[in-house]
Amino acid sequence: MKRIRLLGVALMTVFAVSAIVAATASAAEPTKILPEPSTVKPLKVTSKSGAGSLITVSGEEVKCKTDKGTSEFTTPNLGTFHALFEGCTGPSGTTCTGESGDAKGTILLLGEVHYLLALLMEGTKEKETTKLVPALAFLFKQFHFTCSISIIKVLVLVRGCAAAFAEPTEVLTKKTKDVFTEWSQGESQILLILPPEATKEVNCLTETHVGEGEEKFELSAQKGTAENEKFEQGGKEIEIELMNK
Repeated sequence: MKRIRLLGVALMTVFAVSAIVAATASAAEPTKILPEPSTVKPLKVTSKSGAGSLITVSGEEVKCKTDKGTSEFTTPNLGTFHALFEGCTGPSGTTCTGESGDAKGTILLLGEVHYLLALLMEGTKEKETTKLVPALAFLFKQFHFTCSISIIKVLVLVRGCAAAFAEPTEVLTKKTKDVFTEWSQGESQILLILPPEATKEVNCLTETHVGEGEEKFELSAQKGTAENEKFEQGGKEIEIELMNK
């Protein structure tokens, strides 16, 4: 796979829901959640995570101590998510705060979440290989936050996609995990996703612009693990199974 080489500075980490498929599936196979979500009976997911970070190619890092998230799937492959990151700090001890209305040190992230297959990079930088894995791709609306200390203030804009490996489970369960891994500095381990029935991979990149002036968006990577600890459908807590059709 052709590696992506971009310089970057950046923002944050994204954690929320989980879903699993067998890693032996072909790119054309749709994924499926059981009991199957619908607009009439959506699947609601509650998640949490500990410390996480986003690291740029140039080595800048934004850290958040915790986050709390909720998601709602209305089909086996598509939903929305809401994640609130807390205790967020940036370079030089700055405190990072989201748009108007966010409490100091917190950042709210909203967007779509897609349950699909992805290519996970393995091996070494000198000899890379890829493996087909179940993943969640989080597509977020462009947003901004400010990292500040004393009179110093830095504006950060973020857009794009972040993908997490969905830790496999082949039985009914109440808990799953989503794992965000940095492959190399500023480069996530999952950069390519395969939407259902796709025949060609699609980029899943987090792009960030820092500071004033001309908007130059650059690459960054996420690190951290989210635990999905509660699944609800029709007002009742349920167990789920994730599979291929």
